[in-house]
Amino acid sequence: MNVSFDEQREFLRVEYAIPVHYKEVRANRLLQKNEMLTRNVSPAGILFRTKSVPPALSSTVWIELDQKMMNICSEIEQDLIIRDKGVFGRVVRIAEGEPGMSYDVGICFLRRKSLTDRELAEILPDR
Repeated sequence: MNVSFDEQREFLRVEYAIPVHYKEVRANRLLQKNEMLTRNVSPAGILFRTKSVPPALSSTVWIELDQKMMNICSEIEQDLIIRDKGVFGRVVRIAEGEPGMSYDVGICFLRRKSLTDRELAEILPDR
């Protein structure tokens, strides 16, 4: 575990580098699957690096997680929006990763208690 104490972070971040997939949610549908490499995870969210065009800032994404990661996320926060071996989040940060080659994307996990029933219905995609 590598923790930088000079950063002013609310949550401890744990390095966790594993390839996973995400889909952007638009118009109540999941778009094409894209690959990413997770960089770190915290109780609030996940940071990943992608070589493809990143999802838009403030967009909603579904992140496919392996069973180990799903267990960790469920233990940390029981109010996460989990569906089909993945968790929903909102893009809160986009920065250039390797110059001209990749992007670092910060995702904040969505929680049921912070959404209205209407907002929840809007992000949960039709199949």
